[in-house]
Amino acid sequence: MIRRVTILATLVAATLSPFVPADEIAVRALTDDEQQAVASIQSGAVLGTVAFLASDEMAGRDTPSPELTLATAYVAARFRGAGLEGIGPDGSFYQTHEYVQSVPPADPGVLTAGGSEVPLLGALFGAETAGLLEGELSTGGSDMAAGRIAVTDAPVLPPQAAERPASALAAVARLVQPYQRNGAIAVLIRCSSDSPLRSLPNRIRTRPARIPDQLRPQIPVLLVDDSVQFSGRGTLQSTAQESLAAEVRNVIGVLRGSDPDLADEAIVISAHLDHIGRLDGDRGGDTINNGADDNATGVTAVITLADAFSRLQQRPARSIIFMTFWGEEKGLLGSRAYCEDPLWPLEQTVANINIEMIGRPEENAESKAWGTGWTRSSLCAQVAAGAQRVGVEVFHREDVSEMLYTRSDNYAFVDRGVIAHSISAGSLHSDYHQPTDEVSRLNIPHMTKVIQGLFAGSLPLATGELTPVKTPTE
Repeated sequence: MIRRVTILATLVAATLSPFVPADEIAVRALTDDEQQAVASIQSGAVLGTVAFLASDEMAGRDTPSPELTLATAYVAARFRGAGLEGIGPDGSFYQTHEYVQSVPPADPGVLTAGGSEVPLLGALFGAETAGLLEGELSTGGSDMAAGRIAVTDAPVLPPQAAERPASALAAVARLVQPYQRNGAIAVLIRCSSDSPLRSLPNRIRTRPARIPDQLRPQIPVLLVDDSVQFSGRGTLQSTAQESLAAEVRNVIGVLRGSDPDLADEAIVISAHLDHIGRLDGDRGGDTINNGADDNATGVTAVITLADAFSRLQQRPARSIIFMTFWGEEKGLLGSRAYCEDPLWPLEQTVANINIEMIGRPEENAESKAWGTGWTRSSLCAQVAAGAQRVGVEVFHREDVSEMLYTRSDNYAFVDRGVIAHSISAGSLHSDYHQPTDEVSRLNIPHMTKVIQGLFAGSLPLATGELTPVKTPTE
C-alpha cells in the first residue's frame, strides 16, 4: 500500500504550483511512531549538543583548525551512534578535501638600491615565481609605475584593521592594484614605526588571511621603514608566494530508505560546522567567536534529526542524508566541494534542507522559522505544511528571503540544479560573528521546538508523500 500511495503523491506533487499556500497542502496526521520520534527531541539533549560544539574548547571551529577537525569527529561519532551508514571511502563518514591557503614567503628577498642593501621588514605578497627583478625606483604614483619598482606610503587603514588582518591585507591589495595594472614589477610600502602593517607578515603566515582571489596581487609587495629614501635603480631578488595545505572534512551519513522504488532518492539535511575562530590581535577579554547560533544550532539540529529519524520503527521510503560542511564562512567551500564530487547522485537528490541559525528568535517569533528563496520552489511551503502538525510555523520572511537564499550552503546545490533552501529560526542579531554569540544567549526551548518542526516538516518529503517542484521560469 505504501508504494501505491507514494507514487500517487509524487505524481500529484509534480502538478502542484509552488505558490500553493502551506495550509492548502494536505498532509496526514502523525502516526504514534512518528509522534514518539517527535517527543524524543528534548531540550536537555539539544543543550548538551550545542554547548559542546560552541564551547571555548572548540575555539570557534575555524577552517582549517584542529578544533574543526575535532568537531567533525564528534559529529561522525554521533552519526554512528544514531545508526547511520557512512558513504565515504570504505564506509567512512568523511569526505576529505585539501584546503590550500596562499601565504607570503618567510624570506622577503634581498633589495639593493644605490649599491647598498635595503632592510626589508617583511613580505605581504610574494612573486608568482622567484627571480631577479631590476628597475627604476619610483615614488611618482601608479601612473609612473611601468617597468619600475614602485614606492608608496602605507594605506589609511580602517579602525578594525589592526585586529583583523584580512581587512588590512585587503586594503593593501586595493592600494597595489593600480600599480600592478600600470606595469609595476614590485611595490614597496613605507611603514612608520607604529604601523600595524609591521606585524602583519608574521601574523598572516601563522594564521592565513583570506582575501578574494581577484584582489590578490601577482607581484611582490614588501614593507620598508618610512625613513628610507629611494632614487635611481634597484634590484630585487624576489621570493615566491607559498602555499599551506590542510585536510578538511565534510561529515556525511545516510539513513537508507525502506521503499525499493524510492530508496535511491534522497533528501539532504545539512548545516555548516565551521565558524570564524578567534579574533586576531592582543585585545584582552574574550577573543573566541564561539558561533553558538552561527551555526552550532544548525549542526545540533542535523544531529538531533538523525537521532529522531533513526528511532522510527518504520523507516521513511526515501533515503535521508545528514551532512555537515567545512568552509561555509570562507565562501561555501565545503558544500561546493561536495557538489563537485557528490557521494550521492545529484540527479537523485530530491531536495536539500539546510539549517542556519535557529537559536535566537525575534520578538514574538518563538516556535517560528522562515525559509530563504521561498518562491523559488514548493519546498518551503511543503515543510511548513508538515511542521504545523507540531505547532511550528514556517513562514515567508519577505524582507530577507531572497537575499539570504544565495548566502548559505543550500546555494551550492541550487547551482547544480537541486531544489535547496535554508531554514532559519533566529534573528539577525548584533552578536553575529562576535565573541558574544554564546550558548547562554540561545533560547533552548524555542530551538528544541523548531527542531521538532523540522522533523515533522521534512517527514512528508522523506516518506515520499510530497515531492518539491521548482517554480516555472519564463
